[in-house]
Amino acid sequence: MDLIYRYDPFAPLTPSHPKNAQEAVQTLIDGNQRLVDIVQHMQLATLGDTTKPEMVVPVDLLSMGLPFWPGSALDQSPFAMVLGCSDARVPVEAVFDRSFNDLFVVRIAGNVLGTEALGSFDYAARNLCESLRAVVVLGHTGCGAVTAAVNAYLSPNDYPDAEFSYPLRSLVDRVMLSVRGAAKSIERLAPGLPAHDPRFRTALIETAVYLNAAITGFDLEREMPAASRNRLPVYYGVCDLQTMLVTHSPSAKPAVAPSLLLAPRDAQEFLEMGNSFVTEIAERDSLA
Repeated sequence: MDLIYRYDPFAPLTPSHPKNAQEAVQTLIDGNQRLVDIVQHMQLATLGDTTKPEMVVPVDLLSMGLPFWPGSALDQSPFAMVLGCSDARVPVEAVFDRSFNDLFVVRIAGNVLGTEALGSFDYAARNLCESLRAVVVLGHTGCGAVTAAVNAYLSPNDYPDAEFSYPLRSLVDRVMLSVRGAAKSIERLAPGLPAHDPRFRTALIETAVYLNAAITGFDLEREMPAASRNRLPVYYGVCDLQTMLVTHSPSAKPAVAPSLLLAPRDAQEFLEMGNSFVTEIAERDSLA
């Protein structure tokens, strides 16, 4: 099969900067859908499906965010800020099929919100507010930082490396709130599932990944008004490494479309999210 990026220098340029948060989020969702379509197209070709020999992706200088002529440089004008994980398998621009100058991206292991990350967002909110429309926290399945926190929660005496490494311990500590919340939801909704059951650990990791993205979004939204003249809504989502599909919750059935959701507004909403996530996982994986 052929995956073709086609550039026509004579095609008309049509600016399409999102006008509001809803358009910004939809642009990200549409971009993720294109990536998922490309992945599925290539997987089918790998399995021998030759009914679609090529896939053409039209591009132009404007959509690619590149300088129009020699010696020029575009002003920085991203339409969204994204806090993502450092995991090499989840490059934010690729996940949302966006190009240069579309996204202001901060990446840190576990997509946690530390002082340095917040400083970057503070800078962007103050200096790029004319173009910014929304903020997104992007987690991913199988996150190493979340897994480390889950392991420490389940077997705290077996992980001295984390205990004696301040940098690693600080990451684990930031994720631990989500792990504890996820564990409480599992104990509440699947009381017959013992903590030593491998299914408990698997469900705990998956639930905590989503809760971690959501609670980081909550923390980030609380900090943003102080830095931004215009209140920027904060959304969250999780990228499934098997499909590259971004969704806001684990699903009892295979998800078919990408989605992002506003971060929780208070502790009660965070609790309800955890219960909802565990309910879906329990239905899908028979945790009773």
